[in-house]
Formats: sequence, C-alpha cells, structure tokens
Amino acid sequence: MTDEIPEKRDKHPYLMYDMLKETSESLDVTGSVMENLDYSFLQPTLIFTGNGTAYHAAQIGAGFLKKTGLDYKFIQSYELLNYELPSHGVLIGISNSGKTKSTVDSMMHLKKYAYIVGITHYKNTPMDKISDKSIIINSEDKSLCNTKSFFDNVIASMYIAKNYSHLDIDINKIIGIIKDLIKTMDDKMHKIARELSYVNEIFVLGAGPELPVAREVAQKIKEAAHIHAEGIELEEFNHGCTSIIDDKSLLIILNNKTVDLRHRDIVNACKIIGTKTLTVNGNGDFNVSLPELDEYLDPVINTVPLYYLAYYLAVEKNVNPDLLRFDEKPYMDFDNIIFPPGAH
Repeated sequence: MTDEIPEKRDKHPYLMYDMLKETSESLDVTGSVMENLDYSFLQPTLIFTGNGTAYHAAQIGAGFLKKTGLDYKFIQSYELLNYELPSHGVLIGISNSGKTKSTVDSMMHLKKYAYIVGITHYKNTPMDKISDKSIIINSEDKSLCNTKSFFDNVIASMYIAKNYSHLDIDINKIIGIIKDLIKTMDDKMHKIARELSYVNEIFVLGAGPELPVAREVAQKIKEAAHIHAEGIELEEFNHGCTSIIDDKSLLIILNNKTVDLRHRDIVNACKIIGTKTLTVNGNGDFNVSLPELDEYLDPVINTVPLYYLAYYLAVEKNVNPDLLRFDEKPYMDFDNIIFPPGAH
C-alpha cells in the first residue's frame, strides 16, 4: 500500500501546487548535496534504474550522455530484475520513498556484481540500508504526484552524468531557469488548462531526449487529472494512433530543431480533424515558448509548464491531484494488492 496518504484538500491550492512552488528551495538542497558528493565511485558501466517518475527523472537528467559514446544504460527496475543479465559497474537506483519494491529488489540482485548507489529522500529506508553509497535529499514531497522530488532526482542524475562524462554542463544555470519558469508559467498554464478543460484524451509526443518527458507528462496528467493520456514517440504516433483522435482530443508536442518539420505536419493535419495542439517551442493552437539551450538539456526545462498543465487540468475538473484516488476504498484496495505495506 501507499503507507502515508496526504492530507485531503477540497480546492486549489492542493498539495501538488505547494510542492511545485517549493521546488526552488528543494533544488537548493539537491544542489548542495550533489556539489559536496565524492564521485570517485564512478566507473563503467553506469546503469540508472527506477520506476515511473523516478525512472523518467534519470533518463531526462542524464540523457545528455547519449552525446558521449560512454558506457551507460537506462533500465527500468522490473526489466533489470527479470530480463537483464547481471552487469558490473555502478548501479544508480532512484526512489523518492526509498521503498519501491522492484527498484530495491533489482539493486539487491546486482549487489554482488556492481557498486550500488541509492538516491532517495528518506533515511533508514530499504534503499538507504542496502546501498554502498546512499544519497539522501532531505526534502519531503507531500503530494503523491511527486513533482518536487522529480526535479530533485533529475538534477541529482545530471550531476552524476556530468561527473561521469566530465562534460562542461552548467547545472546551476539550468536550476536557475527552472526556478524562473516555476514563477512565470503559473498563470499562463492555468489559462490554457481552462480553455482545454473539455478534453478527454491526451497524447504527448516527443522524440529522442524528449521521449521520457512525453511519458512523464502523460503519467502526471493521468495521476493528477484522471484523464487518459499516453506518452509516445512522435513518429510512432502517426502509425495507428491517429484513428482515435477527434475534436475532444489534445496533442501535446515537444518540439526541437530535429523534429520541427514533422511537428508542423502533425499540427497542420490536426486542424483538419479538429484536434487541438499544444506545442513547446512550436506552432500549435497553443504554444509555450521556453529557453532553448541544447537538445539534450532542454527536456528538464520543458517539463515545468506541462506539470502546471497537469495540475490545472485537475483543478478545472474538480479533481484532487494529490491522492491518486486512494481516498476511495476500491482504489486503495487495489493498491494494497499491488504494493503491500512498505513496498512503495
């Protein structure tokens, strides 16, 4: 089960909103922890693992490793535990609670082969206890959507990837942009969510380094607003998914210089069907213009306004985004089966 259900609020601001606003302070905590970390443990092969938001955070924060040719992997924890051959090197496991069962199990599975590093927000958890090096980010995320801890885990992963690759990445600049967007994107995304409150299905499209952003944003929309959402590779969407969109659907497209022409094709095609499009740095019916640094560094920045969108879609639909419906007995019973006490 989810061991601690957050306090229940019945209107905006919900805890998810408070956690978004507290992200700036939390990133200061994360930055301090990671700046003072001894990285001498880093060696090939570097493996990142986790589930859901924690896994997406690793892929987004350390995604720039794809430019290096270094030996690294991103492997979801259940896959790592059940379908991957044990690998030597350094395993980075990420879990906000430090209790996520398949993540902890996969770390235990590799413990006799690899050096185990755990990134979590709580001391004395299973992850903390089994790790050869435990990285504790002492900043509690009180909403089950874990938006604040997502950014903590992204930045922690970025620090690890920077020290592994020795690339000159200005993480403090990226943190500064995140903080600025948390201040400036609030009202804009509230207005957009109000205009899109009628949608009942959302596809989030991204390619390359934006694909894990698409999956994370879709997950957050499902968790927060209880709307069916799917994060899918931009071109893959065009092969079958187009048959189920209509004038009550929304496409969110994460644009960049590589996919710009294809994103324009999709936006123009949607106009024929009546499907609304929201683009990041694009030309959709709604567009969010954000700073562009590097195709492999922008994903974390691009997440900020779309987290606000997920939140405000929940507000517009009178949905509490903090609880994942665990205040309803059937859903709590479901979770008790999936995650017994202490397993999540």
